[in-house]
Amino acid sequence: MALYFRLIITALLLTSTSSYCQKIKIDARINVPKPIEGTLKMGHSGSKGKEITINNKFLSLAGKPILPVMGEIHFSRCNPDKWEDLILKMKANGITIISTYVFWIHHEEEQGVFDWSGNKNLRRFIELCKKHDVWAYPRIGPWCHGEVRNGGLPDWIVNQNDFKIRTNDIKYLEYVDKLYREIAEQLNGLYYKNNGPVIGIQLENEYWRGKSGEQHIMELKNTALKYGIDVPMYTITGWRNASTPENEVIPLWGGYPAAPWNTDIKKITTNESYLFNKPINDQSIGHKELSDKYQPDYVLYPYFTCELGIGNQISEHRRPILDPIDGVTIATSSVASGSNLPGYYVFAGGLNPVGKYTTLEEDRYESGYWNEYPNISYDFQAALRETGEISEAYQKLKPLHYFLAEFGEDLAPMAPIIPENNTNTDLLQYAFRVKNDSGFLFASNYYRGYTKSTKKEVQFNIQLNNETIKIPSIPINIEDKTVFIWPVNMAIGQNILKYATVQPICNVKSENTKDWYFKETNAIDAEFLFASKKIKSIHVNGKNISKSGDEFLLKNIELGLKNPIIIKNTDATIQRIFVLSENQVDNFWHFKSKNQTHAFLSSANLIMDENNQLHAFSIHKTDTVVSLNNSQLNTTKKTKEKTINGFKHYSLQNIEKKMVYTVEKADLINEAKWLQISADNYQEKNELYHKQFFKTFNLENTADIKKAVFHFLTDETCIIRINGKWLNQNIIAEKTNTLDFTGYVQKGKNTIILDFPYLRNKKACIGILEVEFYNADKVYIPTDISWETVEQYKIPAPWDVVGNTTEPIILPQKPKQYEKVLFSPNRYALKFDKNQIKVSKNVYLRIDYSGDKLQCYSGKNLVADNFNNDTTWSINLTDIKLEKEVPLIFEIEPFKKDFKIYFDKQPNLDKTAINSIKIEPEYLQVFEIKK
Repeated sequence: MALYFRLIITALLLTSTSSYCQKIKIDARINVPKPIEGTLKMGHSGSKGKEITINNKFLSLAGKPILPVMGEIHFSRCNPDKWEDLILKMKANGITIISTYVFWIHHEEEQGVFDWSGNKNLRRFIELCKKHDVWAYPRIGPWCHGEVRNGGLPDWIVNQNDFKIRTNDIKYLEYVDKLYREIAEQLNGLYYKNNGPVIGIQLENEYWRGKSGEQHIMELKNTALKYGIDVPMYTITGWRNASTPENEVIPLWGGYPAAPWNTDIKKITTNESYLFNKPINDQSIGHKELSDKYQPDYVLYPYFTCELGIGNQISEHRRPILDPIDGVTIATSSVASGSNLPGYYVFAGGLNPVGKYTTLEEDRYESGYWNEYPNISYDFQAALRETGEISEAYQKLKPLHYFLAEFGEDLAPMAPIIPENNTNTDLLQYAFRVKNDSGFLFASNYYRGYTKSTKKEVQFNIQLNNETIKIPSIPINIEDKTVFIWPVNMAIGQNILKYATVQPICNVKSENTKDWYFKETNAIDAEFLFASKKIKSIHVNGKNISKSGDEFLLKNIELGLKNPIIIKNTDATIQRIFVLSENQVDNFWHFKSKNQTHAFLSSANLIMDENNQLHAFSIHKTDTVVSLNNSQLNTTKKTKEKTINGFKHYSLQNIEKKMVYTVEKADLINEAKWLQISADNYQEKNELYHKQFFKTFNLENTADIKKAVFHFLTDETCIIRINGKWLNQNIIAEKTNTLDFTGYVQKGKNTIILDFPYLRNKKACIGILEVEFYNADKVYIPTDISWETVEQYKIPAPWDVVGNTTEPIILPQKPKQYEKVLFSPNRYALKFDKNQIKVSKNVYLRIDYSGDKLQCYSGKNLVADNFNNDTTWSINLTDIKLEKEVPLIFEIEPFKKDFKIYFDKQPNLDKTAINSIKIEPEYLQVFEIKK
């Protein structure tokens, strides 16, 4: 194995913080050993002619190597009405396998009651994967983590004390058996052996028990097989001392740009995920401490990943802002290092569902877990944000995935050659994957959180069996934030591309030509070297290029569509090469379906459905779609068509949708009424009387009460009794009192008594009881006309029935001395016509605010929340439950004086307010494609 990772360098290396001169010689004269076949004990490989098989290097489909891309989405965290849309967005990016956790607590929160409906309908989600021709990969636990409460185990499991969880304890396994049986019923008939999409299963997660834990993994695998969960691939997560029964499961790897599990609030300065390295990347995932006591023989297994981070979830104590190229750099690093299955966690963010009894996110204070996360938000700064929107990171990943789909058959069997001592943060990372004198050169000059020096005068000298190739012809400078894959001896039809200083994306069959698309490399001039006796002529920028011997060296390549490289061959075939700029590549889309290929440049985002209909969507009033291979779109009144440089250009005109809304302060004091506490008709003979107010109300909820606070302002002190118990807290007159009613109020019927002295002068009180449940529901009990009052001498006993009560006198205006008094100064109401939301498939609410955290309520329900990292927060209004007659309420929590938080970009700490709100509808046009 040492041969795989040996890089022979005979070069002058000059390094400093400001410059880096390097000429590199890579000895690629290696014999790539044949893969080890038939040792992995996987399940049914599928029907004849479609078999999925796995050796110790790569996957094969029907005997041919493939290099698939896996992306994770959690169906139970997403609006089921948007599942199809999200699957198509993932497919449009080049995702070929969709992985998803099956969180036990989401399906059996109450013991013995399984729920597979609505957003929990696993079967429907997998059926949609099948409909849209993507493979599915359920991660079935029982313990999943995924930043879910108890790692996904239900409370009723973790709260028992008569068996040990995550072991082969018979009682625990009885419950796991029921779970697996339920999952198997959901997946029945959808396995790959049934021509379904389910090609693999992950058992457990982060099971760090070494050799002693192998029996438990085998028990889980055997239980799955017992219920017919028979698939081509069984996996576990491999980092730390993961229990890996030999040849029975494949360990998968990962790496993240940030580390929310770190116990400090310092900037992260080292991260192996950005290094080209052996196929054991980030051993610290999920925990800062490492363990290397147990190391399986990784030669037996292919280097596959399941948790490459495009982003990371924002936690209470760490608030990173991820760069759009973080994900593509980590993925490129893993492929450069020999990985033949990049898998992302998560590719699509979502919203945590709210449980019957609790919120379901990972929580430090209730379930003793590592981090504190938002109740609802699971955005993860992913390629598809929690709103379902396409991010900049999504656009940066597309060309890599298109490349892997196009060239995976060649790349997968190639062995990686990697320098052995490349751990210095500022070093240029590079590797060469090679087989039979053909290969791909990988390089990265990016490291998150660190500005890398420009690498000056770099030239790669690759020594193959029969030749040495210098790339490029003249040494170049490689700037910070440069990541690339360059081809070496790659076939372009019947011709050989000796090298190019641009990254191949894919090829597209046009009407009379075969078109090849490449991506420019940051600030590096495009250069091609061809060697072929079958080339009749090559035109660059409209000029004929002469050859030197059998080689054509092409420089000064114009970017874009106007002047491609045109290769005319001796057999009369024509090939065109287009080099797209970094910006153009973001707008490049490539679709393969039903034996058809389509390619577009589009300022709108695109997906293609199962009927070959093209969906163009954006928040812009106008967009342009360019068809790159003569695919014609049906035009409408909102579409104008013209031909430029031989390509059809379609101008999309969207009818503007006006969104009317208002934002105003919504202090809780405004939701209550002022009650007159002085006597209605004062009489001296009743001087020892009391003025009492009574309120009986029900608190009905499946969850227990988490917190109850009575915001109270009174001209005169009083005493308060709740459910027969006197409140043992001081009440100060003429000041805002925040009284803790937690432990006094209860689920079901409640009674509050406010007991005032008998007063002559006109005085009043106002208050509102705020009750929060463990499932984040909130209800409010204000002082208003529904309260009852009586003037009497006696203080009634808890069992007394009070008679002769009357309605209280409501003061029509707030007393002047209290005009500036607030109960909740950081509370806002957003009012808009809910019917506006129905005009678009997606409507986005953009919020910029100052403060630590923000929660959004619709009625009693918490529907969205955010931890501030000084970026704009977005909500998709079509994904949340909107109560008809009530506004959306936003509550901002200010920063505490002694906060301990790491920020990439520190927000305003002294201000707590909503700074701006904007509502943006998404425009959608659907086109039939005519060939």
